[in-house]
Amino acid sequence: MLSALLDSAGARPSEDELSRAYRSGFDAYMAAWDRGVHFGARDQVLHILDFFHRDASADKVDLAAREIEDLSLLAFPQLLPGVRETIPELSAAGFRLGIISDTSLTPGRLLTRFLAADGLLDYFSALTFSDVTGYTKPNPRMFRDTLTHLGATPERAAHVGDTPRTDIAGAKTLGMLAIRCAGAVDHEEPPTADFVIRDHRELPALLQRQRRERQAR
Repeated sequence: MLSALLDSAGARPSEDELSRAYRSGFDAYMAAWDRGVHFGARDQVLHILDFFHRDASADKVDLAAREIEDLSLLAFPQLLPGVRETIPELSAAGFRLGIISDTSLTPGRLLTRFLAADGLLDYFSALTFSDVTGYTKPNPRMFRDTLTHLGATPERAAHVGDTPRTDIAGAKTLGMLAIRCAGAVDHEEPPTADFVIRDHRELPALLQRQRRERQAR
């Protein structure tokens, strides 16, 4: 897709040149993430064009970006073990649920489709995606916006995530309970989470226990 766009812009790079440009785009994505700025498919397309000193119309850039995003539809992400059972259980127990996601090349419009396909979308009353906000975790606004939509305060909220420097740091900055999920990847770097789980089915008992302890204080 990038080759076709570059060809229409008068550039015909070799496979090696295109690979170097693509790696450069990934480096730019990581740099943006470190700054807390969203870097999606459109940013990637513009970066590749700039790498080869080429321009393309806004329509062509948008079309290429959407085609890259839609590649996610060829391989629907699979739910982690326990998620399908746990989300409805938490909702039935009275927990209000939201999602805070750094979306990268798979935007919120597609993540929403995945959630709907798995029958989970309606359990979430707040959806915060970095391609919509323009900033990423651990920016406090990602968390505050979600809490506002949920009608919740930080001290009465918990966040579950797998990346300490974004998920755990962002939650702890606001005073939320920070839970690290090590079910898919196990990042042990700081900051330290309040709890670590390996299966989402651990969550209901953990959160109910925290609820009882708070009510007892």
